[in-house]
Amino acid sequence: MSSDSLAADLKALISGEVLDSEEELLAASEDFGRLIHRHPRVVVRPTSAAEVAKVLQYANKQDVPVATRGEAHSQTGQSLVEGGIVLSTRALAGEIILDEAAETVTTGAGTIWGEVVKAIDPRGWVPRVLTNNLNVSMGGTLSVAGLGVASFRYGTQGDNAEELQFVTGTGEIVECRAEDNREIYDLARSGLGQFGVITRAKVKVRKRQPQNRTYMLLYDNLEGVLADSKKMMSDGRFDFVESWCVPLPVGFKSDEGRKRVFGEWFYPLHVTKEFEPGKAPVESELLSGLQAYRKSHVEDRTSLEFAFRLEPLFELWKRGPYWGSTHPWMEAILPWETSTFYVKTVLEKLPPPMLGGGHILLWPCTGGTSHVPLFKRPAGEFVLGFGILPGIPKQLVEPVLEALDRASAGVMMVGGKRYLSGWIRFNREQWKQHWGDDWNRLGEAKRKHDPKRLLNPGFIDFE
Repeated sequence: MSSDSLAADLKALISGEVLDSEEELLAASEDFGRLIHRHPRVVVRPTSAAEVAKVLQYANKQDVPVATRGEAHSQTGQSLVEGGIVLSTRALAGEIILDEAAETVTTGAGTIWGEVVKAIDPRGWVPRVLTNNLNVSMGGTLSVAGLGVASFRYGTQGDNAEELQFVTGTGEIVECRAEDNREIYDLARSGLGQFGVITRAKVKVRKRQPQNRTYMLLYDNLEGVLADSKKMMSDGRFDFVESWCVPLPVGFKSDEGRKRVFGEWFYPLHVTKEFEPGKAPVESELLSGLQAYRKSHVEDRTSLEFAFRLEPLFELWKRGPYWGSTHPWMEAILPWETSTFYVKTVLEKLPPPMLGGGHILLWPCTGGTSHVPLFKRPAGEFVLGFGILPGIPKQLVEPVLEALDRASAGVMMVGGKRYLSGWIRFNREQWKQHWGDDWNRLGEAKRKHDPKRLLNPGFIDFE
């Protein structure tokens, strides 16, 4: 079948856009990772679940592969397809409906999280969990998990999805929640688009305080920042907790027969408390018992400003070479007990220039707030998220990928799990190890809901 006939068939099926110009196809040939290039034959933008169903039914009839694409923030080609249909969810945005009595907001899966925040903030509400980057779609993050600096209280964004509208890979429209169609509900959340397409979501929101005060603390040792994070998560004194690893380049040292740059590592910890005007937090109480060696700064912001606090960083990235480079992000969830050993081992071997303007993320979290079955994480009362987020010119990236593969293998060795939005180069045995007891169930679900394996192919190596 030619691209012309494919586009013509789809135009006859849906009222949404069907695009096959070379400009549109090239734009849909890369994701944020900029590591993988796959050239589709057509891009479609359905306007409803019914149109998504028609596209998937047609794809099954004609054996055409389909990739679902929100804002394409993936890094291993999860939103790309070679010679098939890119199903963009952008036209599935829709009205943002706040239900204050039920404490939920409902909108289309193509809606950007930042748009949700802006729509409900004037009425004093905010989603319970927000990712750091709000320029991503609701359906996209729900299909991965959706982690944020309030996850230690509320779990993943998937945990806060009350109801989902989902179109299976065979084109069946299903309304699902914990009490109804639970199988589909659990396949949609963190299912990586392997079983169908989220088209609408109802997620939990909460009443917020108008102001946020952030204490920017600095640590010179990993043990201290983790001990204080655990203490603050346990007693609930702060509403948001986030941290990083920041290198101070020191010089060159000999390592395995060559000279390489090395550095000493420092650990900023930002902890934030919401408050009402006139009822400012008492600093001596909030910082009592913490072992930071310096309080670098205190910043007051509105709730809206806090939600978009990383926009200045993204603007800097876009002005420099980082944004246009490859982004092989290696993100993981580590057992708390082995996290110090793992992080210190990786940092010891990681030359600061390898980040290329990116950063290393620490994400302290409680271990029992998430109940999404397909969001794989270690057992335990506490876990630690860890992410190496480089931006590397493509011609220099292969040694970095090899180093990240070694770091990824180390995650499994210490009992951790990979967070699957980033750079993943698993073989089948590694996929089996990641999914554990769920591997066979996933294979059965794939055969049931996407029997021809047309949805988002080339990522998970199903048998």
